[in-house]
Amino acid sequence: MRSIKEIFIKGHGPSSSHTMGPAFAVDYVLKKYINIDKIEVKLYGSLSSTGRGHLTDYIIDLKLKNIPHEIIFDNQSKTNHPNTLKFKIFHDSKINEEEIISIGGGSILTKDGLLNNKEVYPHKNLKEILKFCKHNQLNLAEYVQKYEDDDIRDYMLNVYQTMRQCFEKGKDKEGYLPGELQVRRKGKYLYDQYLNSARKDVFLLIMATAFVIGEENASGEVVVTAPTCGSCGVIPGCIAYLLSKHKNTEQIIDGLLVAGLFGIIAKTNASISGAQCGCQAEIGVACAMGAAMISFVLGLSSKKVAQAAEIALEHSLGLTCDPVKGCVQIPCIERNAMYALKAVDAYLLAKYLERDSFKVSFDDSLKTMYDTGVDLKKEYKETSLGGLSKIIK
Repeated sequence: MRSIKEIFIKGHGPSSSHTMGPAFAVDYVLKKYINIDKIEVKLYGSLSSTGRGHLTDYIIDLKLKNIPHEIIFDNQSKTNHPNTLKFKIFHDSKINEEEIISIGGGSILTKDGLLNNKEVYPHKNLKEILKFCKHNQLNLAEYVQKYEDDDIRDYMLNVYQTMRQCFEKGKDKEGYLPGELQVRRKGKYLYDQYLNSARKDVFLLIMATAFVIGEENASGEVVVTAPTCGSCGVIPGCIAYLLSKHKNTEQIIDGLLVAGLFGIIAKTNASISGAQCGCQAEIGVACAMGAAMISFVLGLSSKKVAQAAEIALEHSLGLTCDPVKGCVQIPCIERNAMYALKAVDAYLLAKYLERDSFKVSFDDSLKTMYDTGVDLKKEYKETSLGGLSKIIK
């Protein structure tokens, strides 16, 4: 397994696979080729279907602003992966072609392989990790620190600070989100209700936090993937819950280490791409990460942390990715709030259920999630051809 740093990537929304990935793909091409006369970029599958709503063409235009280029949306041709870009590079009287896949979470796969493909962890799944931790008397945060680079806590501090800055930047904003849907911002409304309530309902704060982060993402502001842009509000919502329990920065960082571990397990053994496996791979994995983070920071055992993550993922199975008009707005923003709350529920269930009452492991649920994603019709995998996306014409 690779570093958990690729689960938490800072960048502009609204989509890690449709905005960040294509941006990194263009960077790869520009770094590899010199004296470029012209570039043709073809977008396939989900990138073609929802690219405009996800600002894919915008980010490519921005990256190639000094080079003549053409962007082609190809909805007909079939590719092995739904987030495929093909570049035709005209340079030095030659033509070269590059096929690049945006595999989710901002990562890209080229013909040279996966960039930053350094293996960090020797174990392949949670079962192996739990066995190793028990044998070596390590908790899950200590396990992560054992294998990551020495700067991992500093990296996670920056992740945490960026999430908080995103909330602070967006919590007072009103008006409408960009795009033809004309969705009104609701984060400030929810946060004001929290501030003005006598009881300071923490669940209202969780919802407000997730909404604000989701709205900033939809506006193309700087967010942190967790594990994707479309699910970036879940972990900040869970952090709000931990802060209400008076947990300090070091404890939050420990929680992020554990959340990242569950995220990279999911990315390694299944998928975090909505275009590949539906929203269960994005928001479902984010919910599992959040449940694991909360459970760890609030003192549950490693087995209970695993149980909480399994509960969260199991009850996200089959979740479709059907963004209306291809925008990361409906149902995405509201869904972030719902699944931040669900992460808390998963923690509470794991806390109060009998210790050995669970028969399905996190690894089992992860495999089932992937199999379910493969079986989902393409209309329900970030194409905006089915589901809720058909409601608003």
